[in-house]
Amino acid sequence: MSDKDFDILVKGLEKAEYNTLRMKSMRNEMIVRCDENGNITRIPAREVFTQLYEEPAPTY
Repeated sequence: MSDKDFDILVKGLEKAEYNTLRMKSMRNEMIVRCDENGNITRIPAREVFTQLYEEPAPTY
């Protein structure tokens, strides 16, 4: 796999993550995360979206 192919793949995955978090935020859903100790937690998607992308959480 060339560097260009790898970059395209990474950009596609980043876009998919953004769209998934955006849609979950719009529906006021939770996401499941696992911390470094293996503990599973549920976090509001709105909280994660605003922290990661520094944008207001979208609404319908």
